[in-house]
Amino acid sequence: MPAASFTVTEHRSPCTLVRQFPHGTKSDNSELYLAVKEYRPKAIEPRDNSVTIIAAHANGFPKECYEPLWEDLWSGPDARNIRAVWIADVAHQGASYALNSEELGDDPNWLDHSRDLFLLVNQFRHRMSPPFVGLGHSMGALQIINLALMHPRLLHSLIIMEPVIQDFPPPGPNAAMFSSSRRETWDSRAHAEKQISRNAFFQAMDSRVLQNYLKYGLRDSDEGKVILATPKAQEAWSYIRPNFAPLPEDPSNRTSRLKERMMNPEYIPSSGHANAMWTRPEGVLTMQSLPTLRPRTIFIYGEYSHINFDEVRNLHVKFTGTGIGGNGGVEDGGVEEQELEDAGHLCCFEKPAVVAVTIHDFLRRELLRWEHEQSFWETFVTGKSKNNRKELSDNWISGVKEDADTQRLAHTKAGPKL
Repeated sequence: MPAASFTVTEHRSPCTLVRQFPHGTKSDNSELYLAVKEYRPKAIEPRDNSVTIIAAHANGFPKECYEPLWEDLWSGPDARNIRAVWIADVAHQGASYALNSEELGDDPNWLDHSRDLFLLVNQFRHRMSPPFVGLGHSMGALQIINLALMHPRLLHSLIIMEPVIQDFPPPGPNAAMFSSSRRETWDSRAHAEKQISRNAFFQAMDSRVLQNYLKYGLRDSDEGKVILATPKAQEAWSYIRPNFAPLPEDPSNRTSRLKERMMNPEYIPSSGHANAMWTRPEGVLTMQSLPTLRPRTIFIYGEYSHINFDEVRNLHVKFTGTGIGGNGGVEDGGVEEQELEDAGHLCCFEKPAVVAVTIHDFLRRELLRWEHEQSFWETFVTGKSKNNRKELSDNWISGVKEDADTQRLAHTKAGPKL
């Protein structure tokens, strides 16, 4: 399916005021915006209850790198199950960076984008309709999960591809080392494209992904050069967060602890995470919150992932949805995983057609569940109101006269069924 087979509508969406880290912007009054794209198929009439996908991208990759995945999703036999896809560059990268460059600081927080996506859905509610499905890759996977944690019923289902969610550093060199030393200026677009195309890192990708990276990952500078659309500094600052301040002389001192909490508010002072020079706190917080995740979730991993090795995958699958407010985890069908053969962390760029098949299989089942749940709620009577849900019912009035610890009645065959 060629790119011309879907329509693309561009939008600009305001970001939330006050970023999570004080140096995320030049000022707490800074106004930031997201560069948004809305994709809809041209030749396909979506079915009733088709899904609206809210997507989030990996660090350093423009949102357009996912267009081959959208193409392959709308090429399959279940293409009518997808009504639209919405995706935005995070505020400090890609086309959003071009909108915000003068207001940005040097300390981005991944969770800011989760809040920005929540605002985006409300901003464009007139163009969207449920069921909503969250789809995220790498950094974007964590952001989609936190959108679901923020509003548990907004996203009915989650497609989580190669998430960066762990409470310990991944093996290997510093995550920002390669970004910090990469080239970001060329004399011409032809020179830039030639140099990037020769890189084995990009050669492993589907050719359509590479072409979109070259088209949208580069931009013309005011000096007549060609530069990265996402400056390497913003990409590097997104990978890892340093704390170059020395450890407190007396960790038991209250003033020292308060200073530590200002610098690393996510960590307990003097803990292992707080004492580390390089961390990414969002992954630690999200790992601890996985048990409360409510939407049904599929984790998609690359066989050769350098981030999600077996120990990490097992933690994701074991704990997700198992706590208060969660989806019940694997035992109750709330969590599943899929490994893609001969693929790595960038699996959706390397094998978008294979990923599309996995997604469609998941969505078929989730749409049936959505319809089943809608039918349940259309017929379920709570018994607490009357007069079209405007007044307290007689059942309510008599019930509140009972003791506060009164238990529910025993099951009857006439009770509501799922």
